Amino acid sequence: MENSYYKLNDARMYADVTDGLAIIIDASSGIYYGMNGFGTSVFENLLAGSSVADVVEAAQKLPGAPDGIEASVKAFIDTLLGFEIVLAAEGAGSRPAELNARDAKNDAYIPTCTEYSDVQELLFADPIHEVDENEGWKPV
Repeated sequence: MENSYYKLNDARMYADVTDGLAIIIDASSGIYYGMNGFGTSVFENLLAGSSVADVVEAAQKLPGAPDGIEASVKAFIDTLLGFEIVLAAEGAGSRPAELNARDAKNDAYIPTCTEYSDVQELLFADPIHEVDENEGWKPV
């Protein structure tokens, strides 16, 4: 995992960062995921081309970083992989990671990604999903 690179699973996932927090929607299931500020910082660095090793190194250099920060970052990445938010990617050279120290401190140096299914039915009830390729969308 150390020299691994990841990309967004853009065949299924739509990601947006607003006010420093990532929201990812799984278009195939209607489940969405929310990240805390530190998780968003790690996520953005991975998508920008930083390796896991680069992200871990940047995390360890954060002021006040606890000894267990490497394990926290790797557990977060395992969570992203488990939810299939990210997929393995080819690395084209490492990009140094730049993590947000304020977010890390505010989140106790623990990046998180939480799964939510409370709007699943609403996402699939959206009539935009009922578009016929030949006839287009038919208003009710």
